[in-house]
Amino acid sequence: MRQAVTASIPELAGRVYDVSPPGGAADDPFAVISLGEDVWKSSWAGYRQVVRLKLHAGSLGLGQLDAWANRLIKELHRKRVTGTDNEAFILHYLGVPDADILDSATGKSGRMLRFGIYMPEASGTGPPMQPDEWLHVLTAWTSELLGNPWRIYHSAWPADREEYAVLWRMAGCETKTSGASMVEVRKSFIGHIASPALESGQLTAVALVEELGAKVQLLLDPEDRRYLSVAEASANLQADPILDGQVKLTLMQRRLRPAEEAALIRRVNVHPILK
Repeated sequence: MRQAVTASIPELAGRVYDVSPPGGAADDPFAVISLGEDVWKSSWAGYRQVVRLKLHAGSLGLGQLDAWANRLIKELHRKRVTGTDNEAFILHYLGVPDADILDSATGKSGRMLRFGIYMPEASGTGPPMQPDEWLHVLTAWTSELLGNPWRIYHSAWPADREEYAVLWRMAGCETKTSGASMVEVRKSFIGHIASPALESGQLTAVALVEELGAKVQLLLDPEDRRYLSVAEASANLQADPILDGQVKLTLMQRRLRPAEEAALIRRVNVHPILK
């Protein structure tokens, strides 16, 4: 985080602290980074770690403070940051919680910016589970359709996801009787499209819905010639790409009911019709 801040504002190089700066340096510009609370969001987003960045322009004044804050928001929101240990995470701007803060010790104003980092829930020490068969086909189809630079994930966001990313997760499943010998299986999925630019994510969400609407069937098993039908696809471009997902999709498959064994007829009695 310190490296990302100084890359955006070179004037703060060597002046980004974990606590207040040493005495006598408060008139110069500096920044303080502190960690806030962890908030549980969902099984696919995990916890959101809040990072607080407090900016002080010192004697440069409020005008410089405004310029730095706007630059940081523009350059760090949805930015992938890689640390010295090669661990990566995506920053999400969460807003300014309060008005400018007056430091009683220095008499200078400071501004608090909040960023969020999503961290997946720990899944234990067991091997990762294979995705649902339908989900696997859907992610493979999306990867082939979008190509580079998009990276496709399933079930949950990884902490080090790429900037251009799509997450598909299964949201529900239901079965319906379709005649005496058929059963209809429906599964609903949510698609999350995340990118550095809002317009890029919206256009990709629309493109996915259009392609799914035009796609009559998705091949599930080439040997058994099993297919999935697209029953419904829609996009909400105002939805949060990380927490809610913009695309709703329902896939359908009709299956033959298995033949059930019935008791054999042991005796037939015929009664004549009397007039």
